Amino acid sequence: MTNERGEFLVLLLCIGTLGMVLWLTAFRDGSGPPPLRVLVASSLVDAAQDLAERWTAGSGRAVEVVPGGSNHLAAQVRDGAPADAFLSADALLLEELGRLGRLVGVPVHGLARNHLVVARHASAAERAPVDLHDPDLVLVACPPEVPCGAATVARFGDLPVDSLEPSARATVARLLLDEADLGVVYATDVTAHPELVPAWPQEPTCPCVHYSAAALSQEGQAFVDFVASPAGRALLATHGFVEPSWAHGAGGSGS
Repeated sequence: MTNERGEFLVLLLCIGTLGMVLWLTAFRDGSGPPPLRVLVASSLVDAAQDLAERWTAGSGRAVEVVPGGSNHLAAQVRDGAPADAFLSADALLLEELGRLGRLVGVPVHGLARNHLVVARHASAAERAPVDLHDPDLVLVACPPEVPCGAATVARFGDLPVDSLEPSARATVARLLLDEADLGVVYATDVTAHPELVPAWPQEPTCPCVHYSAAALSQEGQAFVDFVASPAGRALLATHGFVEPSWAHGAGGSGS
């Protein structure tokens, strides 16, 4: 009886080991669970990549971060593009997707806040607010239909923008390449890139940009829960996405 029990335990151990080997093989050769596909507002990409790495380390499942302007990503969801979660800079877009039945669960609002900064390349001369209307300077910003562009119009009105970029990330790229004299970007963009500095001393000013998250599949709900957890919010804070006292109660939209 003792021998039979020992043989049975050895058999269970072998089966368990074989199952683990098969799971690891499937995970490594791509035949396991596909990566979680997360749509991310362009201004959140760097933070989202860190969130994805932390999530993968804990869950064992890879994450594919798909960046873009919030409105463009929402259009993809409306058109039926496959995705598991959406980190948006415009809460209204998530509410619309909810009415269309594209969300799983309830969106999480108030993940983080951001504000706009007029920036320049660190190698360029310091400017002044009046320079926003200088026809000899190249000014770049987001278009009004993108959340960062809507916030730009709300704060500065009608600016003589030389180039409307498709997203906040694209606007930052123009400044990093020194292809523009001034650009309206997010404060977190300036924090993330030492090559960029405020064009002149600027106090944090609303309209503020509000970030939200929503699950688009059952698998995506766990990722959204992680992003909204204290650990996820703390990671967002390391990227400059904070809620300083001046922003509490302020309204606004974002990209």
